[in-house]
Amino acid sequence: MAEFDVILVGGGLANGLAALRLAALKAELRVLVVEAGATIGGNHTWCFHATDVSGDQDGWLKPLASAVWDDQEVRFPGRARRLDTGYRAIHSSTLAKAVGDLASVSVVCNRRVGTVGETEIVFEGGETLGADCVIDGRGLAGVSGLALGHQKFVGFEVELEAPHGLRRPVIMDATVAQIDGYRFMYCLPFSPTRVLVEDTYYADRRVLEVDAVARRIEDYIAAAGWRIARHVREERGNLPIVLDGDISAFRSGESRPPARVGMRAGLFHQTTGYSLPLAAEVADTIAALQRPTTAEVRAKVDAIAAAAWQRQSFFRLLNRMLFVSAHAHERVSIMERFYGLSQGLIERFYAGRLTTFDKARILTGKPPIPILRALKGFDPASARDRMATVPPPAAGPALPHAVSKQPPGRDLG
Repeated sequence: MAEFDVILVGGGLANGLAALRLAALKAELRVLVVEAGATIGGNHTWCFHATDVSGDQDGWLKPLASAVWDDQEVRFPGRARRLDTGYRAIHSSTLAKAVGDLASVSVVCNRRVGTVGETEIVFEGGETLGADCVIDGRGLAGVSGLALGHQKFVGFEVELEAPHGLRRPVIMDATVAQIDGYRFMYCLPFSPTRVLVEDTYYADRRVLEVDAVARRIEDYIAAAGWRIARHVREERGNLPIVLDGDISAFRSGESRPPARVGMRAGLFHQTTGYSLPLAAEVADTIAALQRPTTAEVRAKVDAIAAAAWQRQSFFRLLNRMLFVSAHAHERVSIMERFYGLSQGLIERFYAGRLTTFDKARILTGKPPIPILRALKGFDPASARDRMATVPPPAAGPALPHAVSKQPPGRDLG
């Protein structure tokens, strides 16, 4: 008899949510979460729009949220706008506590797994554990076969000496100098004096010049008139922006592989990098099975991943227009124009549920770049010279004054 009913390898977002839903809907199952790091979730902030998920999903996700906002805003050189769309942020420490408190779920940290199979895992050192269902959620393993741009960022969560005055999240502040592609600041106010400030780049190069970006964050904070009382933690990451490729690039040639979830299965928004909505869908799908097996979960998740890949062909087109058709300094104009469209369209864009009319509306009107260059993006071959053959770079060590213990990222679960 197997030691567990379900083994979740990797304690990131996707497997953390799966553990929560299994405990809520299938509490009789013996579930094990195995994490190589010191704690579940690492050091991340995962965000999503209220309209990215169903009402039921928003209901069970809300208790995990470090902050819940009713609206958000964006800032561009020629446009400032408040959007009446809810926004939520979940910190990994909250997810770790929620999973750790589950009576039906066992958690093992600081243990590395050498082999992950269909019905067993083998730890480094040789110990073996079995389960009817084995799910691999250890994050993005590689991006071979995909043409990519990069969304890279560094963020400081800081406690200020005085209130910052932000009433809502600033999802994009693109009034800053445009460096290394499309650049914007991302500000999440967690309390009157605590704020996460991230400097984000939609860039051609994947190199993240951390020291230079850190100085820009500190300059932005100073320009806002804020004074830092203390640094709480630091985040950084590099998310793939998919221009072209094949979903099979995320799958190995193993004959009897485990089920894969999260970024490892290619389940993320290919323009924004957000992975939580698809992770929530997968968690609900797994927990709805009577008694999950690896084969059942693999079939269900592979179907979700294939549908998501097909559904996002338009997003890959937009990514090519941003990275291939447009010059780096023109990207901010493209994003500013997008945020002049209707709120409903913007919400459906983030949720990955664009209508045919939405797609036509995005592509029509006065383009911010010449039409002949814009048309280059319609040809997937235009991105082939950006085909990736190696895994994404490691985030590297934390900055000297930061308190994070692992390389974090906004949505790398």
